[in-house]
Amino acid sequence: MTKELIRKYIWLIDTVNQAGFEGITFSTIRDKWKRNDLLSGGEDYPKRSFHNHVAAVHELFGIEIACHKSTNSYYIANSRELKDSSGFKGWLLDALSLNSQLEESSQLKDRILLEEIPSGKEFLPTILEAMRDNKMLTFSYKPFWVEDDYVSNFYHVEPYALKVFKRRWYLLGKYGDSPLKVYALDRMQDIDIEFESFTLPADFNAAEFFSTCFGVMMTEEEPQLIRLKVDAFQSKYLRTLPLHPSQEEVERTEDYSIFTYFLRPTFDFIQELLSLGITAEVLSPKTLRNEIARIGKTVWKHNGK
Repeated sequence: MTKELIRKYIWLIDTVNQAGFEGITFSTIRDKWKRNDLLSGGEDYPKRSFHNHVAAVHELFGIEIACHKSTNSYYIANSRELKDSSGFKGWLLDALSLNSQLEESSQLKDRILLEEIPSGKEFLPTILEAMRDNKMLTFSYKPFWVEDDYVSNFYHVEPYALKVFKRRWYLLGKYGDSPLKVYALDRMQDIDIEFESFTLPADFNAAEFFSTCFGVMMTEEEPQLIRLKVDAFQSKYLRTLPLHPSQEEVERTEDYSIFTYFLRPTFDFIQELLSLGITAEVLSPKTLRNEIARIGKTVWKHNGK
């Protein structure tokens, strides 16, 4: 499959998606196609090619382009599923749409700066193939806390899920009889797919597994209701970009808001709270409040006068 063909699929998805539920007629799609010289080269868009692209989009990306019979206009049938940007299809649609828009604005490439995931992504094709075929993965792994350059452990893992967190890729997998564990791709080496297959549990749900986690760190500690008091200005940022899907704003005044979260207070989450500085105060639970205070005192001791 050529890069040019993928580009056409992306353009079609984005064009139909932008039309919303009312949809867009084939004649309008064809006009937009002809005006996009980089894509069409000024050539017409045959209806047969259009239907072939619609079928390929559904097969490759799980995005269904349907037709309103009353108006002969095309729309994304599973758009509700795609609106959840935390889900795979929603994330994929956002990525494809952005890619299409950037390509059409290639003259602005030096003025558009994106965050890069610096390492580990070279293993993604291998991991995705193993996940798709339910095949075991083997790799050597060296955590950051292992100082010896020549020491690394070798793992034989059932690959369950992938997740991105703070510009790093992580694999959720099962090693032997151990509980599910997270492995950072940038700490892997010598990765390979084995012939041995595994059975993914029928009730496994990646989103549900991580639902009470902030980021990727896991703990046996039970999730807790956390109350966070945030000043009025910082609250604006949390409303538009919540810290966690469980976030709820339960109180709002001119000076502050109170947000609640239901999750496990892991080190990742504590670091995020500390990044809010003096704009936020942990109201409960007391154990988390005390831990934030302890870290704050330690920082002051190291950096204060």
